[in-house]
Amino acid sequence: MTRKARVLILALGTFLFVFPVKSQVKDLGNFMAGGIDDASKLFESYLSPYINGFGASLTGGWYNTAKPHKLGGFDLTLTLNTAIVPDQFKSFDVEDLLLQTFSVADGESSISPTIAGERENGPLLQYNIPGIEPQDAFNLVKGTGNPYVPSPMLQVGVGLVKGTEIIGRYMPKIEASSLSMDMWGIGVKHSLKQWIPVLAKLPLLHLSLMGGYTVLNTNTALSVTPDKIGLGGIYYPENWDDDFKDQSMDIILKSFTVNLIASLNLPVVCFYGGVGLAKTSSNLKLLGYYPSVKTESVGNYELERLRDPIDISIKNQDGGVTKPRLNAGIRFKFAVITLHFDYTYANYSVATAGLGLTIR
Repeated sequence: MTRKARVLILALGTFLFVFPVKSQVKDLGNFMAGGIDDASKLFESYLSPYINGFGASLTGGWYNTAKPHKLGGFDLTLTLNTAIVPDQFKSFDVEDLLLQTFSVADGESSISPTIAGERENGPLLQYNIPGIEPQDAFNLVKGTGNPYVPSPMLQVGVGLVKGTEIIGRYMPKIEASSLSMDMWGIGVKHSLKQWIPVLAKLPLLHLSLMGGYTVLNTNTALSVTPDKIGLGGIYYPENWDDDFKDQSMDIILKSFTVNLIASLNLPVVCFYGGVGLAKTSSNLKLLGYYPSVKTESVGNYELERLRDPIDISIKNQDGGVTKPRLNAGIRFKFAVITLHFDYTYANYSVATAGLGLTIR
């Protein structure tokens, strides 16, 4: 497979995910209208399913056998990991967030879709400023209707000495409209079989320990101006308009996984599985100027500009960052071509498919 073909496949896999997302994401800047505290809660509640989904998918696809390459052996594999967002993370209750500037308008349901939820508008929000009647703000953003979070990548493994293999993974920077994404990772696999005399005598059974670290960077252009946040007629200086042209959201995801893996390597088919732990962390930043209602105002709506207002970590929705993972899969090898499929059971489960070229 040529380099151009590999990049095109990666781009296609990314675009299929990005295009349904971009129309929702560009309006997320509206959250800043309620101030930093409310915006932080809304960003986390809406985006967490995809952020956690990406974190889960980045821990998958590191192996399709426990047998390391011999010295100088290598494989080149195109892998697609797809995390599955659980149903309970497809919506959230706005009232649970205890927002300060915003409240749900009378007659509206307080349940709103997350980014993985239904393609329906969330509830209408209102501004609550002491001493003045509530005023309509905007509807919370629709979901995408897509609970699947794919991570396509290229991966290469190279055999070293003493049953050790180094692994690298990469996704070139891919841009689609207002979104961009790139990824890299490094890992290592080491044979434990060689150190256990009983296993060393079994030619088909292999046991290894592996660890891997992956970083995913995304950047999304946002677009929110004072006229989009429901405060028609509120005065603001004309020179503010230029300040709102360079808004963007950066998300950096880091994942680490360590696994004990075993495989039964038959001539054509390999059965493999692993048990391990995964840890993810994420950081979300908003860059640029954003219009916001002054929360200390009494009896009047006043706007202010906030510069680079958000810099937060997104927590796992189930309350932890280190999670157990159980994995099982099957690989077929036809001469030097491999085809593998596996499934990882976790809070955010991950399905993996890969096509590779392997030697030694």
